[in-house]
Amino acid sequence: MGLLNPPSWVWEGEGVRYRRAGVSLFAQVCRPKGPSQGAVLLVPGGFGPPTASMLARCRAWAERSVLGVVPHLRGRGRSGGRITGCLEEAEDLAHLARLLPRLGADRHAYAGYSLGACVALKAAALEGKARGVVFAIGPVDFAEQVAILRRSRPEALPRWREVFGDAPEALARQSPLPYASRLRAPLLLLQAGNDPLIPPTQACRLRDAREAMGRRVHQVALTREGEVWTGPLTKGRACLRPTGFGPEGEDHLVLFPDLHHTVIPAMEALAERFLLSWMRP
Repeated sequence: MGLLNPPSWVWEGEGVRYRRAGVSLFAQVCRPKGPSQGAVLLVPGGFGPPTASMLARCRAWAERSVLGVVPHLRGRGRSGGRITGCLEEAEDLAHLARLLPRLGADRHAYAGYSLGACVALKAAALEGKARGVVFAIGPVDFAEQVAILRRSRPEALPRWREVFGDAPEALARQSPLPYASRLRAPLLLLQAGNDPLIPPTQACRLRDAREAMGRRVHQVALTREGEVWTGPLTKGRACLRPTGFGPEGEDHLVLFPDLHHTVIPAMEALAERFLLSWMRP
């Protein structure tokens, strides 16, 4: 995996330049004014560079005395290499996590969004020292993603096939499911109930994998405003078994039944609550 020796790195502007397996990689770093109270790795989704909103999150964490880190995943933004989806990107990110003590952060957690959620979970499982992972509206079953795109967005299929492959074994390699049992840190799953790309049953499959390894998974349904959902849970949403919140140190699956593939303030507030809890000494 190339994870045994500390990676070499240099400061480059407001970030760090490092290498893995011969590929030059970059990560934006938002440094607090004083000593850091840990680090949050904010992992973007999609096939492009980090968005302005992701960089705003990075700066907001620095204002809370937490080191914010936004990797430019391989093949995106200021990083070289070729996009591989949720494969080499996860190993790159695990490599980056080993830099954090040298950047002044003695503990860290991940917040991954969309495809970045898959990358974050795999990276945390690979490096083994994360305090927790926020898995926000991320894919679990890439074969199902292809089937959904074939029905709803056939124009996007060529790009997906280019990145993820088309053979069943190639799509299976992308999935974070086999890594779920390797992650010993708490997992917060944030899922949209009306997501046209990632059905809630995928998050429930990740829940099942965590329960199979002996983890308790607390389950909650919330409105867009962050209040308890009192309506029925229908279709794929019915896989949720509401229990209420538990301690932040345990796994959670939080479903927003009427939300599409987007991040809203209530979801962000929940992610921040858990991340701050995990950052405590």
